[in-house]
Amino acid sequence: MQKKILGVFFIVLFFGVIGILYSFFNYTDDKTEETKEYFSPVVKMQKIAKLDKSWIDNLEKSKKSRYTYPVNELFMHIDLQKNTQSKTKLYKLVIQNIDRYSLFCIMQTLQNFNLPFAVVKQKFAPIIYLGSNNDKKLKKIKEKLKEYDIDSKIIEE
Repeated sequence: MQKKILGVFFIVLFFGVIGILYSFFNYTDDKTEETKEYFSPVVKMQKIAKLDKSWIDNLEKSKKSRYTYPVNELFMHIDLQKNTQSKTKLYKLVIQNIDRYSLFCIMQTLQNFNLPFAVVKQKFAPIIYLGSNNDKKLKKIKEKLKEYDIDSKIIEE
């Protein structure tokens, strides 16, 4: 009985080894299918060049001469002769010692009087230009600045 069991065991072992060897030598690699789809870099570049060439050719063949800018265009017409004929006088507000607080007070005062002004930044002190025809308004501005302890002179330019 032992001989029969030992014989069956060797037969099964023999067929098992043959099956393993058969599957090992007949193993099909899935990478072989990928190599069929593989293209060299030169072929890929040629395909890309063909795609690029097609849209470039289409662009070259189009005869549209319309240009679009990446921003909106705005056209303005300013009549400078109308603005230069005004009789507004230009005055210079001279202040000896000016600091941030006094400049803030000056700006607020000028805005309250609704007077056109411009501040030009210089190295030592800013220069303030006023535009007005009303001398009374200028005197009121000077008085208002005195309330803030700001000594000022108004000189006609």
